[in-house]
Amino acid sequence: MTELTVDRVGLAFEALGSGDRGKMLEYWDADVRFEIPGNHAHAGWYEGLDAFLGFLGTVGRFSDGSYRAENVVVLVNATAGYSVDINKNWATRAGAPADSTSPYDRLEVDAAHILRWENGKIVEGRGVILGDGLTTSSLWWSAINADGSRNDVS
Repeated sequence: MTELTVDRVGLAFEALGSGDRGKMLEYWDADVRFEIPGNHAHAGWYEGLDAFLGFLGTVGRFSDGSYRAENVVVLVNATAGYSVDINKNWATRAGAPADSTSPYDRLEVDAAHILRWENGKIVEGRGVILGDGLTTSSLWWSAINADGSRNDVS
């Protein structure tokens, strides 16, 4: 069995961002379940790596590739098979002015991932958004712009 370490958690996220499916499958189970928090159209459970990658693709489209996340701390309980990472997330909505501070345009949230590991792979994950981040997240994901017009990003 592969040991669960802080380094392995970091490598799992690097693999996810690599675009290399073979590398991803070293850390992410093909049948992974991942819950995205919130009360917007993209919240809920994603069943399987392909569905989760589809969600990440949606994040890329909505943010025009501007989405960034930075881990602040990673905690591991290898015996129980869990890791938790606390992270900061930033993105600007596609088409929004780069200097906008509107929560419809700018996503800035503190969050956590709770990951359950089996045999060296992530089999289940849950995102958690801290503070009033759920409100911020819902506005950012909204199909309505701050001026009430419809947003055509989908």
